Formats: sequence, C-alpha cells, structure tokens
Amino acid sequence: MNKKNKYDSLGYYQILDVSFSSSDDEIRQKYRELAKFWHPDHNTDSKAVDMFQKISIAYDVLKDPKLKLKYTLLSIIYNSQNFPDINALCTLKNMHGQDDLNLRAFHLVEITGKILGHTKIDKIYYCNPLEAVNVVRQISKHNWLYGFWGISAFFLNIAALFHNFFALNNKKANLLLHLHNALAFESDGKYPEALTSALLAKEFANNDELFFINLYVKQLGNYTPLSVKKWNLGKLKRIQLFYPCILICLVFLLLGGLYLKDIEDSRKNSVNVKEVVVFRDGRKAFSDVAVARIFDIPVDVHDKSKLYHVTQNTQAMHGADRSFDVYGTVEQGTTVRLTGYSSDKEWYRVMFDNGEMAFIESSNLQQGIGKEIPLWSKIYKE
Repeated sequence: MNKKNKYDSLGYYQILDVSFSSSDDEIRQKYRELAKFWHPDHNTDSKAVDMFQKISIAYDVLKDPKLKLKYTLLSIIYNSQNFPDINALCTLKNMHGQDDLNLRAFHLVEITGKILGHTKIDKIYYCNPLEAVNVVRQISKHNWLYGFWGISAFFLNIAALFHNFFALNNKKANLLLHLHNALAFESDGKYPEALTSALLAKEFANNDELFFINLYVKQLGNYTPLSVKKWNLGKLKRIQLFYPCILICLVFLLLGGLYLKDIEDSRKNSVNVKEVVVFRDGRKAFSDVAVARIFDIPVDVHDKSKLYHVTQNTQAMHGADRSFDVYGTVEQGTTVRLTGYSSDKEWYRVMFDNGEMAFIESSNLQQGIGKEIPLWSKIYKE
C-alpha cells in the first residue's frame, strides 16, 4: 500500500524521497546518498548545512520503524504549525486536569453580543460525560441569554447555535484526542490505556487513517483494552433544546393570554351581555336588557340631574337597537332615570318607576322631570 507523502507534516519522507512502505534498507540508502551529496565538507552550496541537518533529523525518525509509525500517526492529526515534540508527548486531560479514558472532544462556539459588536470564543473542550453536560448546558444558556444583543452578534449566534447542535460528534477533533492520547500513554508506559485510546480513535478514522492505526494497534501487542463509558449524545442535544423550548412556551403563553383577553373583551362587549346597575347604598339591580358597549352612570336616587322625561310616545327596547324585542310603549311625559348610554349616545338606558330598565332613543328624551313621580317610585327619593 503506497502512502507516499500523504501523512508527512514535517516533510521527512519528502526530504529523503521515500514512502512509509519503503524498507529500512531503502531508507538507509537514500540517507547515505543525500548525506554524501549535501555534506558541508564536499558541498559549498549556501543551503548545504541546512539541508544536511534536515536529512539527519528525518533519518533519525524514519530509520526506527516504531518512531516512523509514531511520526506518521502524528502527521494524520497535526500539521507543520502545531506539530508536537515527538519525544515529549503529554496526554490531553479532562476539564479537571486528569487523565481520563472517557473523553470526547467538543468543538463549541460561544457568542456574546455587545450591541455594536460581539465577542466569539471558538474552542475545543475535552470532557468526560458529566463535564460535557455542564459545558454544553452553560454555553447553550450563555448563547440564548447573551448571544442576540447586537446586529452582528445576532446572525453569528444563530450560526453558533446550529453548529453546536449538529457538530457534537466532531470526527477530526475526536481523532486527534484519542490518537494523541494513545501515543502519549505509550510514551508513559501505559500500554492498556494506549490500546484503549487507539481503539477509540478508530471510530473516527477514515480508511487511509485506519491502515496506520491498525498497524499501531498490532504493534502495541496483546494487551486487554480497558472499559469506557458509553456516550449519549442525544442527551446533550436535548439539553441545547431546553432554552428554546422555554422561549416557545413563553411565547405561547403570551399569545394565549392575549387571545383569552380578546375573547373576554368580546364577551363583555357582546350584545348578549347582562349588566348590573349598582346603587350608591350598595344595592344591585340586574337590567333585563341586552347591551353593546354601554357606559354605566352611577345610580343615586337623590340626584335629580339624571332624571329625564319622554318627549313623545315611544317604544322602549330590550337592547340599544331597533332590531331588539320591544320592552313596551312609554307614554309622553313619563319620568325616567338615566343609568347608561351607548358609545354613540344614540340610545340611553333608563330605569322606570318599578325598577326595570330598557333602552330609549336619546332623541326622544329630555332632561328634567315630566309627569309627577309616584311616592313608591324607585327612580327618585326626596
């Protein structure tokens, strides 16, 4: 299988013009040829010293099959800018700074809106299951509460929320985590841990990467892998849905409240509502009429200013419209008490001597007493 230069972050294969599948003898022969050509004692080129040093460093790595495989594995997950010291690897630890086989890598984005600007934290977190719940919950809460305050932040935060939800199982970040830790555990002599991490790395590798990881697993020997916890990524997704669900519920409650208020207002303003007239002494009388947007006038039986009389024989209605049933015919000069009026003041609600009420067109009423008020009348008392 020819993997020439595909995973060669520091250019070691390229410098010696060999591939991973090259034999030890081929690598040694290439080194000798190049070292002889670029040796400063024989080559006066200004690049000779630098080239000779690079050839020597590359050969020191590639001449050892185990070190060559280690370099190739690191080239899978690191580039030339962030390539670590191959002889001084330290494990990537959990949020509490501890070695932990139950780790996952989470690439999460946190946005803070600042009206005219924003801050963005784009970071990879290495967490065990319990830590992941806390980290995902905190970042989700932060983005929903503080991420929308500003025009630039608003759209970035939407992108961040979608990214955090759909990118929980980041293959590249998890491959780096487990493959790095496998090599670091091996450097510390922790071979069961190294094997366990290498097997976890296989879950995130493509076919080309699997080829080298399988070689590494075989190289480690017959160790028994350690047990690790199973991950429930669905739980982490549900955590991120908590705040939008709360927001949706609040919106529905608000809309529901407004809807119910509209219904109540419609009910109160309906033409089929029965009204209550309250006297100043606390007594109540129910008007046997249907009303629509009727404005009440407090009833004070000692107040003459609200006494009116009918200017001509007219019909009193059960509602503030001619379409309602007729209450009865009221004779000219009959004195009544004004207890309410329609919003357009075309109809007055009046009380008769017997305490009953009906509607009369305002054009048929005139303020002041008409016919004498009986002593037993409920509309006026001396």
